[in-house]
Parts: sequence; structure tokens; C-alpha cells
Amino acid sequence: MAVQEPLTLRSWVVTVVVVTLVGLAVAIEVSLAISNKKGAGFVTPPHNVFTSVSPRFLTAFFPTLLVAGLVLIWQSSDRSYRELQPYIVLARGNATAAEGLLANYVSLSVWSTISTSLKFQHYLILLSTITTLLGSLLQPLAGSIIQAEQLPSTTNGIFIQSTKTLGVASDESTLNAFLAAAGFADAAVFHSLPDPPFIHAGWSIAEFAIPSGPVLNGTLSVNTTSVQTAVNCEVPQTFNLSALGSANFSIQATTPGGCDGNVTFNPDSTTSGTQYGVVAVENCGSDDIEFQPVMFWFFHRKADDIQTPQAAAVFCNPTISALNVMATVDLNNNSIISVTSLSPVTSSNNFTGSPQNGRAFNSLKFPPSNDTFITARATAIASGVSGSIFRFASQLRGVQQTFDDPNGFLQITEQVYTQHLSISAKSVYFVAAPSTVSASMTSLTPHLVIDALPAHALSAVLTFIGLSALFLHIVHSRQRRRFFLAASPGSIAHIISMTAHARFGEKLYPYDDDETLARKLAGLNFSLDPRTGAVVADRHLGPVAAPSSAFTVTPYTEAELRPRSSSSTVAESAVVGGYGRVFDEKRARFKDNSSALGRGSSFGEGSSTYGGGPSAYGEGSSSQSLEEGSILLWSEHPEESQESQYMRQLPAYSSDLEAQNRRLFVPIDEKRGRVRDSAGTGGSSSRPRSPDSLNENAPLMVQ
Repeated sequence: MAVQEPLTLRSWVVTVVVVTLVGLAVAIEVSLAISNKKGAGFVTPPHNVFTSVSPRFLTAFFPTLLVAGLVLIWQSSDRSYRELQPYIVLARGNATAAEGLLANYVSLSVWSTISTSLKFQHYLILLSTITTLLGSLLQPLAGSIIQAEQLPSTTNGIFIQSTKTLGVASDESTLNAFLAAAGFADAAVFHSLPDPPFIHAGWSIAEFAIPSGPVLNGTLSVNTTSVQTAVNCEVPQTFNLSALGSANFSIQATTPGGCDGNVTFNPDSTTSGTQYGVVAVENCGSDDIEFQPVMFWFFHRKADDIQTPQAAAVFCNPTISALNVMATVDLNNNSIISVTSLSPVTSSNNFTGSPQNGRAFNSLKFPPSNDTFITARATAIASGVSGSIFRFASQLRGVQQTFDDPNGFLQITEQVYTQHLSISAKSVYFVAAPSTVSASMTSLTPHLVIDALPAHALSAVLTFIGLSALFLHIVHSRQRRRFFLAASPGSIAHIISMTAHARFGEKLYPYDDDETLARKLAGLNFSLDPRTGAVVADRHLGPVAAPSSAFTVTPYTEAELRPRSSSSTVAESAVVGGYGRVFDEKRARFKDNSSALGRGSSFGEGSSTYGGGPSAYGEGSSSQSLEEGSILLWSEHPEESQESQYMRQLPAYSSDLEAQNRRLFVPIDEKRGRVRDSAGTGGSSSRPRSPDSLNENAPLMVQ
């Protein structure tokens, strides 16, 4: 086509669009693979720079905006393909009115376009329409491909300040640390409190500075030192409760290892009639009372008629170990949530070395002291921890059920005593000593995660549209080379310019609807003049050679050709199609009509009557030129009225040229999109030629 191609149909635009589509498809698949490999997508800044816009809007808006431009470009290309389809059909030639002149893909709906393209086998339009339908999926798929999620992200190589190191505190003899630990254990039972900071299930962690700042569900893992406490509690192998006199009772118990525990008490010394306490187990491992095992004992009277006395005991032999650990802190409440042992501590200190030598305080029994405060603290510590165990039993299962169970106090004692020892260890076995330790921080941070299902779907649609666009462009560009358009299609002026000299237009009226237009144009075939781009109409199928001699049209044939009124249409009467052929309206096809080849007027290289006088048409002179744009059949009776001499013109097109004497048809080489001359060589059909050069390649004249 000679007119400048639409922007979206130009090769460089199509190349850019196809490369972009396929490139996006590949980028999506690569991004999905990277996202899945990391398992956490792509990290984004923790704070949204667009404070007034939600992250969900941003993750949906920008991908949709990216593909929206591609969708608009393709819709423009699809419209151009629809707009040019009638011209492509006409350029092939021998096109019916329904397939050519009446075709209007631009105004059809999607489903009408699909059905019409299937009907006429316009597969390029079908492919373009299907591609447009798939293109409508790009925006919803692009809007759902990226998800903003809060996922764990770990930052390594952090160094923080540690404030404590292993060592026995110099003020441990004051018992303040042990009393505080006993008080917390009692409060934890009373109020169901969790472990305090740097304490976790028997682990006492060296204190360190915890970073502050807004962190979402953050954790800090620190490589530090810790003291692990094991209480090693067990029920007695033998147990005996005996009454001594009228008020006192005695408990004798023995461990599986042969250690003995003995205690004497007066239950009537309390208003409740219950008793509990803890005693050191002498002659069982150490001579120092603060390092000896201990026995917790409990007494109460059963709620029966005789108030049967019941007692229970639990032996515990605490041990400690110093280890290098990886401690994880919950940054929301600064509590230790996990401890992983790495290796034993080998550094020199007075805890693992002399004078402590790795021994564990029982944190309940202490050497006698002349200081009344220290003595009172020692008493409070022992009674406080044992009282916490008894209270925990009453809260957890009830006192009677706990006494009825042979192991009822074992688990409760282990839990309370472990917490007391761990809290004591944090204060007693660490001393102040600043140092730097390595750490890593894990927190929930915003991540852009690519969803697999919409990602694969979007990649497939982009690839299909890209390949479809490339295929359509290659095939359609070849088809566009077969015809010539001097102006952009679509304007009324352009349509008139292409049909102004084709006399079939005189039978069409502005008030004709689609059905009327189809009826009037029935039986006609149309094509485009390959040199001028004008619409050419033909009643017969295929090119017909002009007769070698003149023939006449009888009055009978003339009457058959004459319409019944000035507004009659082609379908209203049988008309002659070509030489000696009549269009059978009933069967909707042409048939031979031998009576049409009679006498009456001559047409050919001889003389003929036009209007009122003769004129020579051929290589000889002519007294009157052929009327522009048509070939006429006329009556041989010039004296008759104008209606009697009705000149019936076949719908056809001819140019201004008069060199029509040698050939009436110009064969077209559709493969090359060129006009073949009589010698078989081709002349370009993409542009019109000057009148002087058209004597042999005359425009397509349809009889």
C-alpha cells in the first residue's frame, strides 16, 4: 500500500513490541526462579516511601501499567488488521460483496468477528482476534503476579556489646542473689510468669546489649557464653513417715545412690496443719553444705474421718556446666527463646577453675552466719522455694491428688527449682566484663514474592502474543503489497474516490440498509485495480477474453437487460453477465443465454450505434469517445426514444484511458503482487502509471 502505514504496523514498531513481549516473558520466568531459589522473594525497604499509598496498590498498579501500553499497541494493530482486511480480499480478486465491499470487521463485536472470519476463512483476522482476547488477560495477570509479604530476613555480621563474662560474683555470700531468685520463682508460680531476660529453661546467658528500634517479629542470635543448670531430681527409693510422740513426725528417705535424708517436724506448729521444707543431704558427695544435694519434703493431713497424715519427698543434686552457645533473643520482649550448645568454655576463670571448680551451689542451704540478715535470708530462701513448690502443686492438680501420686511432686519440683537455680546462676556465676560478640538479626521484612501460577500464565500469554504479532506482521505485510492505497482507509472521501468511477454505485442509495445493499450487489464479484487501487466490479467469475468479432444484441435481449424502473436493482431482474450469460436470480448463478447473441447492434472492432449516430470503436477513428468509466450495450435503433434506447451498463470500472482496443484484462501475478504483461514479464502494480504508458497494461476492465 502506498499510503504511509499505521505506526503500529511498521516493522520497527512490531520488532520492538515483539522483543519487549518475549523479553518480559523471559524476565518473569527468570525472576520466578530467583524468587523460588531464595525462598523469600526480593527484599524491599522496611518503610514505604509512599506513605499515603498502600503496598498492595503499588504491587498491582505498576505491573498493570507496564502491560497496559502493550495492550493498547496490540489493540491498535488489531484494528488496523480489521480495517485493511476488505482491501486484502479485493486485492486477491474475484471477491463477493459479502466478503469484500460489505465486510466491516471494525464495527463487529469480538464474537461476531470470530464467526465471520471462520465463515470466510479469514484466518489472520481470527488469529488477531484470539490474540486480542488473550491480551485482555494481561492486566489481571500482571496485577496478581507480585505479592507483598512479610517474610523472615537474616542480617549477618552484626557485632554487639556483651556486659558479662564467666566468674563467681564477689558478693554471693550476702545471699541477695539467691533471695531474689527465690522471690521471682515464688512470684512466677503465683502469677504464672515466664522466665526473666537471659534465662531459658535451665540456661543462664551472659548479658549483652540488645539493639533497640522498631523491628517486626525480630530475633537476635548471639554467640556468647552460658551456664546450664541440671537439677537431677528423683523420688526416694525408700520413704518412711513416722510419728514421734504426740505431736512430732519424722521422715526418713533414701536415694537410689544410697544418700539419706532425715527431717523432724511438728505439724501442729502451723494453723493449716501442713508442713514443707528442704534439708541438705549430708555425707553425700561434698562436705560443704552449700554444695550438698538437698531433699524437699512435704506433709499434710488427708481430708478423711481420721485425718490420715501423708508425706512426700524429692531428692535433687544440681550440677552446672559452662558452654559457648548461640542464644536467640525475641526482640519484642527481650526474652531468650532458644539456646544451642556449641562447645565447652576453655577460658581461664574462677568459676570453672579454682576456687569454684565448676561446682554448683544448691542455692538453698548456706553456711551458718553471725549476720542476722544473712541468716534471715537463708531461712526465707529455703522456705520460699519449698513453699512455691507446694503452692504450685495445689494450683496445678490439687494437694490431695499430688500426694496420691508417687511422682506427683517430682515434675513440679524440677520446674520450680530449675528456675530458681537458673536465676541465681545469672547473678552468681557472671561478673562484669565488657566485650564484643558476633550476632545475626532475623526479622520480618517486606518482600516482593512472585506467585508461580499467574507468573507462568502471564509468561505464556506474553510469548503467544509476541509470536502471534510477529507471524501476523510478516504475512499481513506481504498481503498489503498486493494493493495500492493513496489515502488512509476509513474516510468517506477515500471510499468515494475508490468507487466514484465504478457505475454499480449508481444503483446504491444512502437510505439502503445492509440487507438492501447485499441484495443489490448480489451476483457481482469485486477486485482492486492493481495499478490505481480502484474498485472493479465484474458479473462473471474469472477473466473472459473479448470476442474476436462483433456481435449484436437483439431487442429481446435488450428488454431482458432493461430494469423495470429507474430504482430497480440487479436482483430485481435477470441481467446479462458477460458475453451471452444471464444471471439466474432463482438459482443465484450465471447461465448461458444463446438468444442474447443475436442481431440488433454490433460491438467490437466494427461499428456500433451510440445515441443517435454511429461511432467506430477500435483502432480506427471514433466520432464519439467512450463514456468514462463504463462499457455500454446499446440499441441499434437511434430513432427510438431515450427509454427505448436504454443503455444498460454493466457494473464495471475503466480509467480515463482509451487504449482498450488490444486487451480488456490485465493478468495479475498474485505471488509477486505484480501485473504481468503479454510477454510474461511483470510490471510493478504498487503504484499507478502515467496514461502514456498504459497502452499495453490497461486497467482491469470487467465486462
